[in-house]
Amino acid sequence: MSLAMRCGGPSQASGRQQQQQQQQQQQQQQQQQQQQQQQQQQQQQQWGGARQAGACTPPASHPVAHPGPARPGSACCPLRAGAIRTPELQILPSQAVQTKPIGKNVLLTCKANVENLPLLTDMQWLDPNNRTILNNDVMYTSSPQRMHTEQMPSALALIIPSLRETEAGLYTCTATYANSEKLYKSVRIETIVAITWEDAPEEQFPILHRDFKVRCKVTAQPAPQVDWMRNGEIISTGGRYVVETDGLTIQKPAESDDGVYTCRAIVVQTGELAQRDIRVEVHTPPAFDTQHMQPSTRVVEGDTATIQCKALGKPKPTFAWIKSSTQQNMATADRFKVNPLTGDMIINGVRPEDSGEYKCVASNKASTVEKTVLVTVLVKPRIIEFRNLSVPIKTEVRMECRASGNPLPTVTFKKLNQQARPYVLGRQPTEPRIELTSVEDPTRREAVGTLRIDKIGRYDDGLYICIASNEGGEATKNGHLSIQFPPSFTSTPVDVWSWGQNPVNISCLAESIPNATITWKLNDRDIERDPNVLKYSSGPQSVIRITPRRRDYYGVYRCIATNVLGTAETSITLKEAVPPSEVLQAKIQAITATTITFTFIGPQNFGGRPLKAYAVHYKKVQDPWDYAYNKTWPADSPYVLEKLIPQMEYNFRFAAANEVGFSNWAAGITIQMPRRAVPEEPRILNPIIEDGYVVSPYSDRMEVRWKIPADNGEPIDNYQIEYCPVRRDISGYFDLTGEPCNIKQISQEHSSVELTNLAPDTFYRVEIKAHNTIGYSVPGRAVIKTARDLSAPGIYYGEHNYVTGRSAYHRLSVTCIPLFFFTFLTSCSWLQ
Repeated sequence: MSLAMRCGGPSQASGRQQQQQQQQQQQQQQQQQQQQQQQQQQQQQQWGGARQAGACTPPASHPVAHPGPARPGSACCPLRAGAIRTPELQILPSQAVQTKPIGKNVLLTCKANVENLPLLTDMQWLDPNNRTILNNDVMYTSSPQRMHTEQMPSALALIIPSLRETEAGLYTCTATYANSEKLYKSVRIETIVAITWEDAPEEQFPILHRDFKVRCKVTAQPAPQVDWMRNGEIISTGGRYVVETDGLTIQKPAESDDGVYTCRAIVVQTGELAQRDIRVEVHTPPAFDTQHMQPSTRVVEGDTATIQCKALGKPKPTFAWIKSSTQQNMATADRFKVNPLTGDMIINGVRPEDSGEYKCVASNKASTVEKTVLVTVLVKPRIIEFRNLSVPIKTEVRMECRASGNPLPTVTFKKLNQQARPYVLGRQPTEPRIELTSVEDPTRREAVGTLRIDKIGRYDDGLYICIASNEGGEATKNGHLSIQFPPSFTSTPVDVWSWGQNPVNISCLAESIPNATITWKLNDRDIERDPNVLKYSSGPQSVIRITPRRRDYYGVYRCIATNVLGTAETSITLKEAVPPSEVLQAKIQAITATTITFTFIGPQNFGGRPLKAYAVHYKKVQDPWDYAYNKTWPADSPYVLEKLIPQMEYNFRFAAANEVGFSNWAAGITIQMPRRAVPEEPRILNPIIEDGYVVSPYSDRMEVRWKIPADNGEPIDNYQIEYCPVRRDISGYFDLTGEPCNIKQISQEHSSVELTNLAPDTFYRVEIKAHNTIGYSVPGRAVIKTARDLSAPGIYYGEHNYVTGRSAYHRLSVTCIPLFFFTFLTSCSWLQ
């Protein structure tokens, strides 16, 4: 059985035609071989005559004769002493008959197998018409010939660019050896037409359920055999497939027919095989998605509305919108915008005249479909009237709100606070004294909502929102309900302090509606005409400024507020403040060679005012107090005394202060300062998270900051920073990885350093030491962690331990190797 029949190839009639063509070609080849043999016999006869005449060269009348090499010992080639081989020419490739495709470049190389190569001369190529083929170097034309020769080391090449059918025939290489012996070698070139794809697009698109021919028209000489495969499997005529000479017909194609179809052409005589992969994708006409597309829609006047059109198809359809009444393409209309890819039609600033029917047109390469959508424009609600009200406490109030719109809106109310919800129609379930009613006024085409509240109290005071809503939207308006009530005091101070005849202000705020009038009394005495009392404003907030020139100005002041609904009063006591009592005790919290940090047990009596500061008075033991130094600290700050002399003995005493002044010096102590030493530990200031390490926001760097430590009597001259990669074990402890540590030294002016060239997502232990002439301090330590490198490709599998001095990322790569007649083979390799 032929290859075409095995592969599901052409019909039997087509096979017979190909067999006839093959037989004709074989007969032609036999005839050509017979002609070549006859020519060789004639050449040998002529060459033999020349031998009898005593000549060693063929007759000049037949330059292409190739008698073959002379035999040693003959009259033309006497035996020579030391002869190794018979001179001859060799053509590469070595086949006597070579079949070459038309349009391809041809290279034939002629080499001489001779004992003494310098004796070889006049090597040249002759075309089928016995004409010498010129070398490129000796051509006199401006452009090189199509067919030419090129000199190569020990050889002469014949180059035929883009072989033509007319250039088939016998080509001969000739040369002269030892100025007397002619050498010849011939080769026959036969031409074929290579497989050519005339009409075989690599992408073809049938339409669902419509018969379709996958086009594959191929030509070659000799004629090719054609068969088909789909996704690597052979296709035979039958079922819905019909194999034809110029393609493969698929009857009623479905989406399951998608795939890669291979059209394969075979020329048995030449052994040429070519194939073309054709991607076939079945297109489906658009179909509207009724679940996401309604036959009618409502839009709101003044809004920006989006009307959707959804359709499915392959390829994805494009969309257009047409207004039915005017046949206008809405993509060109003012205020309209159409997205041809999503099907959305956007109307900016909707107007009533935008109402009507619109057609959505969905199109793709398979078909075009239409669907009508009815658009109705709604009018937003508008509140016509909602007034502010002011009513006395414990009475009834009615708040009325009127609104318009199309359709008429519903009206409700809500009190303006965070927890409030809109009131419901009727009496409120949790507040029966509040009732909501809503009716329509047909004569004015308005909706009227009324909120009635019985026995109103101060808690009913505030802003109320009228809410009118319909399908077009919602409108709101605020109205204020003011509850009238007698004066009351909620934010008036109880005690006020003064000292040393310093003026002091006493204020009083009376809450009431309407506003109250305020008067003042001191211990039941009228003071508004007192020259040492100045009154600012009579309500609702009143302030008096008192200058206590005598002690009788200290006492109870009464603020009396009055309005039409009643009178109320409150009392404020003016007290005299004094300096605090003595500090009870001073304690040493920390001490270095040059600094002391104190803590205090404060005075028993603050003097009526809060403490503002602590002070120290200190001197060398041998000095009088006249030479003492002072330092004052704000209250609740670190009480650190600096610049002390190492190994010096000091006397200290302390005082507390308030707004009035300082207490007496007390709590004296004597302290011997320590000797000079290495600096204190530089404490790292970067915040530490709960897991016990500092997080860097960057993947490759980190700024570390520290508190400048005490130098303990000798100035700090530099800092040493050491940072090493560490790993965290399952118990949460950090261990060194064994990788080299990095060490940096910076000058004493710095209190921060930026660590660079760090690996992403990696832990580092950082140690900072301060140095003076005595040595290095105890190191300040912290563990830092760099951030992940989000720009790096790959799949991240969470926190890792430091391994090789770089971030260990896990990346997934998939290598796909397409194999003919096989499915794709996927190999996965983990890269680290």
